[in-house]
Amino acid sequence: MAGPEVVPPHLTDSQTQREPFVDWREFPWWLVAIITFLILMALLIIVKPGPRMLVRADDAKPIKNLDTLVKDNNEELILGAQADISAYETTLEEMPKDRIQTFPQLEDAVQALIAGDIDAVILDKAQARTFVAENEGVLTSVTAITNEYNEAFIFIFPGITTTLYLTLGGFGLALVFGLLAGLGRISHNRLVRNIAITYVEFIRGVPTLVLILTLTFVIVPAVSNSIGIDNRDVSIELRAILALAIIYGAFLAEIFRAGIESISKGQMEAARSLGMTARQSMQYIILPQAIRNISPALGNDFIAMLKDSSLASVLAVRELTQRSRLHAGSTFRFPESYLVIVFLYLAMTITLSLLLRWYERRIRVGER
Repeated sequence: MAGPEVVPPHLTDSQTQREPFVDWREFPWWLVAIITFLILMALLIIVKPGPRMLVRADDAKPIKNLDTLVKDNNEELILGAQADISAYETTLEEMPKDRIQTFPQLEDAVQALIAGDIDAVILDKAQARTFVAENEGVLTSVTAITNEYNEAFIFIFPGITTTLYLTLGGFGLALVFGLLAGLGRISHNRLVRNIAITYVEFIRGVPTLVLILTLTFVIVPAVSNSIGIDNRDVSIELRAILALAIIYGAFLAEIFRAGIESISKGQMEAARSLGMTARQSMQYIILPQAIRNISPALGNDFIAMLKDSSLASVLAVRELTQRSRLHAGSTFRFPESYLVIVFLYLAMTITLSLLLRWYERRIRVGER
């Protein structure tokens, strides 16, 4: 029968117990609560009731929603609206324009509906409630669209995916540019060092928005034309990614330089004494330690790029901010649209911060 496990006397209790991969007692649950709250707030805002339709209560062929007018072979039915229908542009995009009759005043459209000249009137929920109360038993209100929840996400999901696409693509290239420029900053070759210094100082000295516009509409066309590529073949999304990568590459260059210089010179000397070349020493000895040291700073810059990707909206890139602006312009729901992107950006950045804290803790555990 096996006896009790013998613990060597030179090991302490803390050394014999393996530290958990995640210490749930120290897990920042309050951050999870904030993220959940922000997402719920965004959901509550974007599912705010949309437009309604007034129909006659005694209509022999009842109209249940906008699909009844558009998709149920009811080509003779006419929808009435106030003269300016821009607020319902998204809702009415499938409705043939020749079947929409506009009126100078909403009251005129309602009277035409009561008289039987038209079959429905599109309007806001508050207006619908007022007219139904004034014409009780004559008019009734129905939902204009049956998939309000899906309609509300028209600008959300594509915007988030484009934002993440810009951020991941831009940061991946920025890491390459930053590493090359950082190595150039410490190079013994004067020409390489001066080129790296010029790149870093130029980018850091010009506002980010100005750089994005210059790189997109000046540098990229000039370079593409010089190498025989049609300027129109370079998509605006790719230009935005290149602009973000070049800009953040300059800031990452200083981070890489500081991380490399934080490693003791004795490490390089020891590697060289073992027969490694300078390149091998940098690749296998110095850089792994430097990257571990600068990983928190790299994570912070990744979060910063996620937020700065909203600047691509000035290029008409349909990321989250631009899609929100377009949605607000077509529906006139400016507060809801902008509050949604505020909550979504906060949820994304707090989530990334939480992941960074977990990664830093994992690194600390690995160093023990």
